[in-house]
Amino acid sequence: MPGRPGPGTWVIGPCWFFCGHQVTAVVWIGAVTTVGANAPLYACGGCLDQLHAMAWDFTESGWKARYRRPRTSFGRRLRRLADAYQPTKGNDGG
Repeated sequence: MPGRPGPGTWVIGPCWFFCGHQVTAVVWIGAVTTVGANAPLYACGGCLDQLHAMAWDFTESGWKARYRRPRTSFGRRLRRLADAYQPTKGNDGG
């Protein structure tokens, strides 16, 4: 496991995301915590790009105007759910 040299510093180690623990250049992006354990969280460049696209897909799904098509399958699914979402009204009609 690579040490935590500081934000923005790339080190060689396993990526914790979509590429399946590929050992490559990774950057520390935070920490993950679960019951009884915590660990540093690293991502490679490709996975950072994927996370970036997913974050934009999530953000843009709430916008009324369609600025572009979603870039990921997650984004397409989120777009369909957001388009189908109809808020329910309370019993008082408001």
